[in-house]
Amino acid sequence: MATTAWQEFTTLLRTRYAYFTRPGVEGEAILTAFAPAAHAAPTKAAFRDVLQLVAHNFADPHFIVGPLDSTDYNVVPTSSDLVASYRDGQGHLVDVRHESDAEQQGLRPGAQLVRVDGLSPREAIERVMGCPVATLSPVQREAGLNIALAGVRGHSRQLTVRVGRQRRTYTLRSPGEQAQRVRTLPPVRVTQRGNVAIIRFNNSLGNNATIAAFQAALQQVQSSTGLVLDFRNTPSGGNTTVARSILGHFVRVEQPYQVHVVPSEQRLYGVPRKFVEYVLPLAPYYAGKVIVLGGHWTGSMGEGLLIGFAALGVPTAGSELAHLLGALFNERLTQCDARVDLGEEQLLQVTGAPREAFVPAYYRAASEGPTGQDALLEQSIQLVQ
Repeated sequence: MATTAWQEFTTLLRTRYAYFTRPGVEGEAILTAFAPAAHAAPTKAAFRDVLQLVAHNFADPHFIVGPLDSTDYNVVPTSSDLVASYRDGQGHLVDVRHESDAEQQGLRPGAQLVRVDGLSPREAIERVMGCPVATLSPVQREAGLNIALAGVRGHSRQLTVRVGRQRRTYTLRSPGEQAQRVRTLPPVRVTQRGNVAIIRFNNSLGNNATIAAFQAALQQVQSSTGLVLDFRNTPSGGNTTVARSILGHFVRVEQPYQVHVVPSEQRLYGVPRKFVEYVLPLAPYYAGKVIVLGGHWTGSMGEGLLIGFAALGVPTAGSELAHLLGALFNERLTQCDARVDLGEEQLLQVTGAPREAFVPAYYRAASEGPTGQDALLEQSIQLVQ
């Protein structure tokens, strides 16, 4: 079973995966490193565990091997609440998700990571990635650390940090609980600050009910002179129908918003394929000032919306985005009963730059903020007043 299952998996990656090789990630080297463990796997479940290690090493949150169980790590960024960097053997918090247990307990960007579930940052990365830190690129090390910080599905986490000379240990609830709470929220939330309206999306970009909900919200705020569109709570991505339904209210004529490249056709047949996706006008048109917010929990279609609004000339603000790579496809592996989520189309900005390279025009390293201290939101309100 293992030999034929490994061939099925590796053929899928080599032919269909649009990001098989990119800076910091060498696909063939990863497959070579994990081939012995895959061939030695005694059961289908053990084989899928090896495939999950392979997926982690590609450092792409879109690349997921399932089905997932209670021993697997949470899916980042949907079920995560912390973002960290890893440099010179040390980890530091970069951002803390709004309304998370971590935020409510007082964790803030800048804290140095000392222990993650009893392990040093280096040991935590090695557990996630299944290989020594010394063999990993910087992008792989950082991905491993952020998966470790998300913790194991359904389990609490213990995190020890140092701020200045003070050291403190936190017991944090599973971020999956926050992900479940978000699922119960309406697609959008509308608030008003003077003449400025704020529409926040509640991880709803894959819900077609968002089309009507956003149209109704926009009708409600037509008299505002400024509008903030907040995509900082959209970690699970979505679909292009919902995205175009949002963008369409901000154009008077059709305009391009993103570019697709399909590498598999060239790999299989030697014929390149590339196409541009357009957004067309929808009523009501919003004529006031607009700014669009994104951050570390803006994933996939949310990232597509940020590059789309930038292509339309609308200002953007926030941190780096979640870096979910490509247009997502769902595959099944018959030999090992695995489900694989995989980015099979490369997505580009209309400038030709990769979507994952996009950085908002008004940049902040941390896009989130505790309740009442949301500096990015306050700055954005001032910009559209």
